[in-house]
Amino acid sequence: MDRRPGTGRGPAAGGGGSSARRAAARAEKDAVRRVARSRRPRRGARFPLTLTLSKAKAITSAAICVALLGGMFGLGWFFGVQSTHFHGKILLVNDSHRLEADYVPEGLVNLYNQRHSFRLASSEIYLARECYEPMEQMFHAAEVADMNGYIVTSGYRSYERQAEVYAESDPDKAQEPGASEHQTGLAFDVTVETSEGFESTPQYAWLQQHAHEYGFIQRYPANKAEETGISYEPWHYRYVGKQAATQIWEQDITLEAFLGESK
Repeated sequence: MDRRPGTGRGPAAGGGGSSARRAAARAEKDAVRRVARSRRPRRGARFPLTLTLSKAKAITSAAICVALLGGMFGLGWFFGVQSTHFHGKILLVNDSHRLEADYVPEGLVNLYNQRHSFRLASSEIYLARECYEPMEQMFHAAEVADMNGYIVTSGYRSYERQAEVYAESDPDKAQEPGASEHQTGLAFDVTVETSEGFESTPQYAWLQQHAHEYGFIQRYPANKAEETGISYEPWHYRYVGKQAATQIWEQDITLEAFLGESK
């Protein structure tokens, strides 16, 4: 039997071509999807990166806040209430630079309860530890040099106690409350048993030559009252640190002159 063109295997071949084309189209679509998926960020990959960036921003922000707060605190301290008293690390107290009534130095120690190479006029004398430790070193060195007999008669005084001392004293013999260095806890009065003035003793002469080596100055030297506002007090010593004390001693000047301040 004769077969028309396109009959027999023709229709089967034609059907096979359609299947091939559909398969090719599906394969192409699958390939496109695979490419698209390969270009898409993997799930979960961006979240650690985002989290890391968030942490970095948080840490940076916190650091900036701490720096700003620190700067504000520093400026507030420098320009604030104590700005009329502190010059560098040295506390200046006189008639023009007064302490507040509630000012109490840190680290007060009772000298009676500490090791001391000096005598005490009372068991209730206190000093800031910052002052006591070099003072003990100084008087121990004096003891080694066979320079004995020092008696510490006064140390820290509160604002209230200074008001009592001022009320009990003759005019110009005591500072008004708030204007006394004793409130700093960094100053002490010293003497020896003598029938003459302390300034005439060898113990005073030793202090004159060595006090600066331990950070102390004679706070109210002779003929300097116009600068300090206080008459000569050979018994009154103030801790200012070795470097400042040495410069003041070498130049023979007052603390006010050293700090460029007036009384």
